[in-house]
Amino acid sequence: MASPALGKTLGAVYIGAMIAAILFGITILQTAIYYQRFRKDWWVYRYSVALLWVLDALHVALSTHALYFYLVENFGNVDVLNEVVWSFKLQLLFDTLTVVGVQTIYAVRLCRLGRHFHRIVPFFVVLVVCGGYAAGICVCYDVFVITGFSDISSISTTIIAAFSATTAVDFIISALMCYYLQVSKTAVPHYSSMTTTLLVLMRLVLISGLATSTCSLVTLITFLTLPDSLVFLGFNFILPKLYINSLLAIFESYLLRTHRMAKHS
Repeated sequence: MASPALGKTLGAVYIGAMIAAILFGITILQTAIYYQRFRKDWWVYRYSVALLWVLDALHVALSTHALYFYLVENFGNVDVLNEVVWSFKLQLLFDTLTVVGVQTIYAVRLCRLGRHFHRIVPFFVVLVVCGGYAAGICVCYDVFVITGFSDISSISTTIIAAFSATTAVDFIISALMCYYLQVSKTAVPHYSSMTTTLLVLMRLVLISGLATSTCSLVTLITFLTLPDSLVFLGFNFILPKLYINSLLAIFESYLLRTHRMAKHS
């Protein structure tokens, strides 16, 4: 990597980190609402939300440390880009764990829903998510090996594969979830409250899947089109926050509507 302007390197990372911090605040709010309203939700989901929140908090803390190292401790020192600080490498691990964690929860929901219609689909979903795991492990390993941002070009194949896999997994999960929600909708009366709930869930799944897929795709595009910059890292900081907020939004919408239907029945 050459020596581009700070705006396309540390500036881009800083903007991405600030947006990620705002989204983390929304995550805190959604998590608090989830535990306040739905304390009796399935224990797997309750513990998963707690674990994801911890991973997200650690990601923010490590990102903040990395920014402090580059922008405060080494203020004005452009040569510091030749070093990848330990916290920056470690935050990528928590980034990856958050993304694959959310994808795993979606996969569990798909397996529970899809087994009523097709036996092969749960195995296909598991295979797809495992592909995402493999890509995440590879990119984390390669990032831990490099010593400076100038070495990113040497692991470009791994990065491209990782973001391509993330985008593909998001698309497949969203498509399958919408399909099964549509199939479930046809099995209930047309004007029932359950139909309304399923329609709302389909919209949320489409919006959240579009948000995460778009962010992954933009990250990939900026990496390919701006090779001498760190703009793609700014978008990558935002990605795990979109995942966890989308998941919490779907959880809360579904559970809230389910509880309302239970009260009226």
